[in-house]
Amino acid sequence: MVYKDIIDNWIRNKKEEREKLIAANINKRISLRIVLPFLIIILGLTACSSNEEDENAKRREFTQIVENRSAKDLLNDLYVGSDGDIQSLSRMLNVTPSSIERIRKGETEPTDKFDKRIKDVSVYYFQNEQSYSKLRSVLDEEWSWYETILYLPNHYPWWFWGVTIGLFLLTCTGVEGLQIIGGSGMIIELLLFIVVWVISLFSSPNSIEDKYIDTINPTVERVL
Repeated sequence: MVYKDIIDNWIRNKKEEREKLIAANINKRISLRIVLPFLIIILGLTACSSNEEDENAKRREFTQIVENRSAKDLLNDLYVGSDGDIQSLSRMLNVTPSSIERIRKGETEPTDKFDKRIKDVSVYYFQNEQSYSKLRSVLDEEWSWYETILYLPNHYPWWFWGVTIGLFLLTCTGVEGLQIIGGSGMIIELLLFIVVWVISLFSSPNSIEDKYIDTINPTVERVL
């Protein structure tokens, strides 16, 4: 009888040890699945910030390049970048479309004040990877809230993809609460982009009234 009790106790102890070991392994896996997504996001943001010094050097170089180019060439670069959207370019430069057309075609030249305006806008354009949408988001008064959302992946790729990947990783944690948060976040994100895309199809900025089609605007251009 004594031996039976000893054996039973030994079996019970082994069973308890095994259950504790299994519980510990489960806790480790859950902890790893919870911490891993946040570690990936932090590492991604750190890598992004490490390139800031190189970006500043590029910006100084781009500023020097713009200063050495003519207003006509710079306007043509902006025109190409806009894909021929002369209206938005006019709004950002605060002039009428006809004045821009004459200057970029070499029919007139900009005044000193407007020449500086062209170069200031061009510096920002080149410093931001020649992204016309980024230029519009800062200078175009007709830039809308839905365009901000639509161009979010282009303007802030590290933040957008960091959040998106983070939500996806939450769905893979195996923790029900985190899975619900991750899945719901991804669905909301998708629905938001679909809604604003539909809104953009039925929205368009106001056209500029052009008063200088048949005559030059002396405040921004002069005859060669």
